[in-house]
Formats: sequence, C-alpha cells, structure tokens
Amino acid sequence: VLVMVVVVREERREGVGIVPLVSVVRAMAVPLLVVLDLDMCCWDPEMFQLSGPPSKWNPSDNSVTAGRDKIKMFPGAISAIRDIHSNPAFKHTQLAVASSTTEPDYARACMRMFEIEKGVKMHDVVKYSEIFCSSKTNHFANLKKSTKIAYDDMLFFDDCNWGNNCADVERGCPGVITLATPNGMQDREWKEGLAKFAKAKLARGAQN
Repeated sequence: VLVMVVVVREERREGVGIVPLVSVVRAMAVPLLVVLDLDMCCWDPEMFQLSGPPSKWNPSDNSVTAGRDKIKMFPGAISAIRDIHSNPAFKHTQLAVASSTTEPDYARACMRMFEIEKGVKMHDVVKYSEIFCSSKTNHFANLKKSTKIAYDDMLFFDDCNWGNNCADVERGCPGVITLATPNGMQDREWKEGLAKFAKAKLARGAQN
C-alpha cells in the first residue's frame, strides 16, 4: 500500500514570521500487517518475572499492577499502536502480536488494560494474536494463513534478547522486514522500521 507523505519545513519571511512550506510530497509504502513481540518489546518487565497476575490499570501513568510489580509500556509501542488505530496513513494496516511468553493469560490481561489513547485499549487494536510457546516462524506461518497477507507486506519488531528472532523470521519467512528493539521499542525504532520497510518495497519494485 502506498500513502502520500508530506514533509513540511519552515521558512522565516520578513514581516510575515515563520511560514510552513511543503517541500516534499512522495509516495511511501506502508505494511499491511505490523507484528509486535510483547515482553521487552511492548512492555517491561517480562510476564514470567511478575510476582502475581496483572490486576489493576493505573490511569495516572498508564501502568498495570501485578502483585508487587508495575508493568509499563515502551513509548514506541504506544506510538505504533496509536498510529495503526487512528493515523489515516495506516488505514489499511492491521496489528498482530507474536509472543512466546510462558504466561499467555497475563499477557492478554495486560492488553485488555493498557490504554493507547483515551478510551482505546491495546486489545481493541490488536486483530491477530499468536501467544504461545513456539518459534516466531510458527507464529508467522499462522499469521500468514489467518490474515491472507504475504510475508513481504509484513513488518516485525522484537527485542531479540533471548535469541535472534528477527534473523529467524527473515530466514524462515522470506520477505518479512524485521527490526530489533533491544532496549524496548522506542519512537525512533518505529520510524526506522517503517523506513526500512518502505526501502525494501522500493527495491523489490525496481527488480520486478
């Protein structure tokens, strides 16, 4: 899918002040499916580290209480999910999660509690969930089957701290574009992943 991206710069003009000028209008490919790992990509800490089940959402800081612990989302994950939900550029993009957590019920509880924007929970935006102990390539095979979306229209983010899941997916599911988020998903990594996907799409188009 191609969307129009408008790049705006500012110019100061005498007697007028700062005037926004459209400097570039270009078509940029966006993924049809964005897939997020959960533990240490979307949130911290990991589900197996919790001292109890997630039980309470705290609106003051958008955290979730679980026993003695507090779970918080990484900013890039919130930005990605919010964009997919409400940014017109992503109107054709769907969201999936793929996780090998040993506590799938805890993960689902967190998705029901975390707020992405006012009145919208993470669970409301996630269309496909692959949350079970297995390889990410198995998760992606299931996603391809259930979504009918080709691998080269998918973008995947994973912390890769327990193994190189990005490399495994690239090798086992050719066409998927991946990006590692070793310190949790940050805003810059969301943008970097989109740019990497668009660049790959452009290169594939040139080869065809």
